[in-house]
Order: sequence, then C-alpha cells, then structure tokens
Amino acid sequence: MAGLNTLNYQKKKIIIRNTANQRLPLSRDTIENIAAKLKISLRGARSLTLGISFLSDKQIRQLNKKYLMRNRPTDVLSFDYTGQEAADIAISLDTAKRNAKIYRTSYKDELILYLIHGFLHLAGYDDTSPWAKRRMFSKQETLFYEMTRTQ
Repeated sequence: MAGLNTLNYQKKKIIIRNTANQRLPLSRDTIENIAAKLKISLRGARSLTLGISFLSDKQIRQLNKKYLMRNRPTDVLSFDYTGQEAADIAISLDTAKRNAKIYRTSYKDELILYLIHGFLHLAGYDDTSPWAKRRMFSKQETLFYEMTRTQ
C-alpha cells in the first residue's frame, strides 16, 4: 500500500459532485480514500484528475443516451479523456438504492462497487464479452474486499 504522502497527493486530484440532491451513505473523506487507493492500485489511473459525480437515474439516463445511445438509466459510466490526464465516473444513486434491495446488500456497498467498476473501466477493463466480464468481475471482487475490509 502507498505511503501517506502518496495517498494525500492522490486525494487532492479528486473532485466529488452530488447533483442528485440525495444524501450519500459515504462521507466525502471515505470516497476520497477509496478513490485514492484505487488510483494507486490501478497504476494507469495514478496521474489522473478524477471527477466523481453522483447522479439521479434521470441524469445518468441522459448521459447514457447521449454517449452510448442507450435510452435507459445505468449504474455507472466512465469517461476517459485520453491525453488529458482527466477522467470522470458517473454513478446513479437511484440505481444503487434499487440494486441494493434486489441483491440484498447495503446502499453503501453498492456505491463502493460502482466506484470500483468505474475505475476498472478507466484502467482498461471491459465487460463486453463473457471472458472479459469474468476477468473484470474477478478483479472487482478482489478490490471490493480490499476497499471494504478497512471501512
């Protein structure tokens, strides 16, 4: 694990927005710590300035329609601005709440999972084929354990 100076440096490059006007079950500091640890763990994301946006289903649906031509809400979207040292992760709070009930997990854990999933996309993982999906979800489970065992 990285030293304290590295972790603090990574936290400075994280911008968190909650435009859904909903209360988050994670503190800003917790989100920053998880994101900073993920940036260090997934080496390719280290130097990024990262924006994390928490949105409503309506807001994420608009992004999904605009960028992926899918007219429906989704759990998480990642935007890698190649060459700009910047990236964004958009997370739907409504979908997280709904899926937490469906999968009998906590709202907090669902948001952590979406954050990890978004980071994995930024690190080059995809879930478009069965093999790639298994690979991505295996890494996602490992990172989820690492991120939540200290929470």
